[in-house]
Amino acid sequence: MTAAGIFSAPPRIVTGIGSLERLDAELGALQGPVAVIADRGLDTAGLLGGILRHVAPDRIGATVFVDPNPDVAAVERAADVARSARCTSVLGIGGGSGLGAAKAAAILLTNPGPITEYEGAGRVPVPPAPLVAVPTTAGSGSEVSNALVLHEPGRDREIIVRGQGCEPQVAVLDATVLRGLPRAPMLYAGLDALTHALESLWARGATVFTEALALRAAQDIMAALPVAVAGAGRDIVRGNAEGGNDAALQQLMEASTMANLACGNSGLGLVHALSSSVRVPLAHGLQNGVLLPRVAELNRVAVAPAGVALIDLLPGLYRKLEFTPRFDPAAVGREQLESMVAASDGHPFRANNRVSVTDSELRELLAGTVGAAPILQEDRT
Repeated sequence: MTAAGIFSAPPRIVTGIGSLERLDAELGALQGPVAVIADRGLDTAGLLGGILRHVAPDRIGATVFVDPNPDVAAVERAADVARSARCTSVLGIGGGSGLGAAKAAAILLTNPGPITEYEGAGRVPVPPAPLVAVPTTAGSGSEVSNALVLHEPGRDREIIVRGQGCEPQVAVLDATVLRGLPRAPMLYAGLDALTHALESLWARGATVFTEALALRAAQDIMAALPVAVAGAGRDIVRGNAEGGNDAALQQLMEASTMANLACGNSGLGLVHALSSSVRVPLAHGLQNGVLLPRVAELNRVAVAPAGVALIDLLPGLYRKLEFTPRFDPAAVGREQLESMVAASDGHPFRANNRVSVTDSELRELLAGTVGAAPILQEDRT
């Protein structure tokens, strides 16, 4: 029996290979010009044009590019551009960074700001401008999340703004956008999604609904991620780029969305509390991938048999992915590990973890995370 709780799943989800063809119709239901907020790398890679060809040009009032891990100034600028163009809705395209910036811009189109005024939960007074999200990674699940994350110089921890109504109205899940994704971002995004699913299982806020979604999401990620990662390799004949793995890519994208529907309702746990430090210069999904097996073992006693079975599968999955769960000593040392412990102190995700731990126990858990590990070219962000 689970504790009393609330489950919310408001976004309309348009999904399947070819679903981008519905994008213009979804935007057509909104009023006024649309501000496109997108990851800068999508334009450089030529992917953005392929997505926007599904949108009538006269719908777009402004286009703003954001870099990874946007700060307060970046989203304020995006909102200023959208406001100057008299945009009344937002189209967010990208991974967690691009979609988070799009959420912030949507908030600032209807609220005076600054965005830091709304840090925390339920502090946005006026509903944001309508937002349609097109995820281009299978990891963050931001397309159905009511939270956004910003990084700010001088802060030891991320800035999180969340609340009912901050989620996109529509999410379009078309895995053809994943075809050209390189191996490292494919892997790290998938590990992030897997962490969302598994942490939902040992979250104190879990319900029967979140558990069902989390179990299915984790199973599908474990099945599809090795195919997606292998297909991203340059030496694969039947690779992602040729469309040969579209079924696995779509399964992975939908599982990522399911995982966030689960953890967005149950809350996250110790992995995300530790990886909230801004002092570790590694991709978020890489950090979660290193921490996940250790935190999973800690929580083994607190999950149902179906969850234990998934924990047992982690070593084999990591072997298939050729991923060693250790940090590069050149990037992570005692100072960075201590910053993880400090960032987790008082963090709601740490409190939401079913198994409570002391700082000393955390240091012991982290002690084995640094060592020789294969480092991919795209590791550092």
